[in-house]
This record gives sequence, C-alpha cells and structure tokens, in this order.
Amino acid sequence: MNGTMLSREAREPFRRMLRRHTFVTVGCTDPVAVGLAAAAAYRLTGGNVRRIVVEMDRNIYKDAISVGIPGTMEIGLPLAVALAILRGDPDEGLRLLRGVTADDVVRAKECVRAWPMEFRAAGEEPPIYVKALVETDRGVGEAVIRGGHDRIVETVTNGVRTVLAQETAEDDGDPDLLDVVSGCSMEDLLLAVESFDMEELDFLAEGVGMNLAAAKAGERGGCGTPSSPVGLGLGAQYAFLARKSFLRDDLVNRVKRKVAAAADARMAGCDVPIFGCYGSGNHGITLFLTVGLAARHYQVSWEATNRALALSLLIVGVIKSRTGILTPHCGCAVAAGTGAAGGIAWLLGGRAREIENAVHLMMGNLTGMLCDGAKYGCALKMATSAGAAVESAAMAALGGAFLPERNGIVGRNFQHSMDNLRKITDVGMRDVDRSVLEILLDGEPSEGTR
Repeated sequence: MNGTMLSREAREPFRRMLRRHTFVTVGCTDPVAVGLAAAAAYRLTGGNVRRIVVEMDRNIYKDAISVGIPGTMEIGLPLAVALAILRGDPDEGLRLLRGVTADDVVRAKECVRAWPMEFRAAGEEPPIYVKALVETDRGVGEAVIRGGHDRIVETVTNGVRTVLAQETAEDDGDPDLLDVVSGCSMEDLLLAVESFDMEELDFLAEGVGMNLAAAKAGERGGCGTPSSPVGLGLGAQYAFLARKSFLRDDLVNRVKRKVAAAADARMAGCDVPIFGCYGSGNHGITLFLTVGLAARHYQVSWEATNRALALSLLIVGVIKSRTGILTPHCGCAVAAGTGAAGGIAWLLGGRAREIENAVHLMMGNLTGMLCDGAKYGCALKMATSAGAAVESAAMAALGGAFLPERNGIVGRNFQHSMDNLRKITDVGMRDVDRSVLEILLDGEPSEGTR
C-alpha cells in the first residue's frame, strides 16, 4: 500500500471485514448455534418431536457443553436445543434465546426428558460446523451451519435438499474475508485504520457500552438481583480485593474486574446481549472492554477510541487468518487480548514498531494458554489476558520494551510471527481439542452423548 491515505474504494474491504466479524449475541455462541441449527431443522416440518441428532465439530462441542444457557442460569446442550425448538425464532440468529422465561425453562426441561437426543463430534469437519436432524411425526428436517455460528448453508426437508444463498453484498461471497488482512504488515493496518472516515467506524462504539452493561449485570450478582454473584463471581472478587486494599484500583485491575464480571454474566447464562467479534462473545468482551476502558482512562476522543478498536480488530483478523476462528488455544489471550494490546499501544502514541512490539509481548507471554471449553473459568483467562494487554501496550509504547527477533515463537517481524503461530496451531496443538473433549465428556468416547 502506498500513499498517506487510502481511498474509500481501497479501504472498503477492511470495512466489510470489520462488519463481517462483529455481531450481537445473547448467550455463548456455541450452544446458541447448536440451538439455532435445531430450531431451523424443526421449522422445516413442525409437529411432535420424535428424535434429535446433532453433529458438531470438536471446537463447538467443547465450548457448548459446560456453559450457561441464556435466561436459565443452567448448563446443558439438551436444554439449549429444547428451548430453541420451543420458543426460538431461527430468523433471530444468535439472539434467538433472548427473553427466555421461567415457564419456558420448565417446559423445556419436560421436553428434555421426553425427546431422545444424541450429540456427537463430527469426525474431521473443520470449524465452524453444526448439523441438526429433527425427526417429527410430520417428517425429517435437517439444517447445516458452516463457516459462521449463524450461517445456515443448507437445509433438507424429507430428503429434499435446499442450498441457501447466505452470501450477501456485505461479504461478497467470502464467508470470512480474512484474506483482506492476511498478508498485511502493521504499517498496512495503520494506514487502513487512519484512512477511515469516522462514520465508517461509528458502529464499533456500541460494543463498549453493550459489554459494560454486561459487566454491570455480573457485578450486581444474580443477573440483576441482589443475590449471590453469578458464574465464577470473579468480578466481585476483584472488587472485594480492591476494597480490602489488597489490589490497587488502577487501570489494569479495573479492566480485569470489568472483563471478569462480563464473563461471569455471560458464562452463567444471564440474559444480556454481548457485542462479540470473530465468532466469540468472550473475544468481544475482552477486546471492547479492554480498549474502551483504557480509552476512557486516558480521556481520548470517541474518534480515537473507534480507530483503536478498528486496529485491534484488524490485528485479530491477521491472527485468525493463521489460526482459524476456533482454536485449541485461548483466543481471548492469543487473539482478542493481543489485538487489544496493539490498539492501546496506538492510543498511547505508538506507531507500527511499538504496536508490533506490544503484539509480540503478548505472544511471548500467553500463547500457551489452553482453551478447555467455554465455562465459568473463562473469566480467569479473560481477566488475565485483559490485564496483560494493558501492561504490554504501556511497556511497548511508553517504555520501549520489546522481544528480540527469533525469541521463542516471536519471529523476525509481525508476519513471520504469525506464520510461527500457524505452525503451533496446526501442527503442535493438533490433538489438543480431541483430548480436551474427552476430558469434558469424563473419558467417554466423543462420538456421542445424551
């Protein structure tokens, strides 16, 4: 890329990618995606349910079986599927379980007891993949999600297959658009971000406010009631330690507290919307709250905040172009936290070198963090990642800290480091998801479970 500013035409692919990889969800995206596929399959025939079979890739499976279902404060794929079929509208996408009531949960539990359900890992299917089959007294419906948690690519009604044209002008036929940034240097990403007109990035501001509201729900406990803390209660623990003067109420600990509280609410199943990115609400919590709270602390403008958010998201895009959307390592650390560090480094006056150094500090620190499924404990990893992002950004942009090249997986430059990350993901961690899933299923074979 040459010149001091990109034309609107040249930056349009970057804008489309930012739009493609930001979204609003209620509940953890993985069980909601399973519910969405089941609801879409059921709608094809209707009637009385006789049998349900759901296949999904191992990443979806491990992230779906131990996390809270929105509006229920309970876990379980059978409950998510029953709720989605009973009251979910597939046209709502990842928001189909919003507004779940206590009566809905009672009815869904009755259906869980009555409906035979089978869940299994789908061989070597790449992420993101869910196939739901729902047999009723009126026939058999199937729905397949592929390439995105809400991307239903085909349906089958009593043996008649329909391929759905999910692509729109927004994604131009490319389900992820990651090739837009795959080969970009940090200078390229900065040029794109600093060329945007402000109205092209206004939608990003929604993410900070929405995820702060989720953090408040987590801090209140009981999803808005004065009862005991929800989820792991880690946000409340950070607040307690600050009141006891065990922790300082500084930016790092404030970010950790808010990120943890939002994760508490989401992982417990609170009925709160989350502004997510790259297929993950937890990625969105980590990135938007970390950058947004840092921006507020340093009292920068909304324009600068939105540009920092855009830069963070583009950095995550480069990372995801190497690792894929779902990964065996913790994406909140390796992707969202790393992107946030780059965005904050820019807010602190860093240019390409300092931003790249912040990214490398995160890579050298947290790349080995394992993803062992979506659950209450995600709050711990997200808080750690958010705090490390703030520290890495400040060390790189203000203190000149950096990792020398060829230091562990840190390569000669940003792109070389990304290639090293691909090797770790594709080769070094190839069997991690299989092992994690077996552990989550308590040693049972991963081919099926009730």
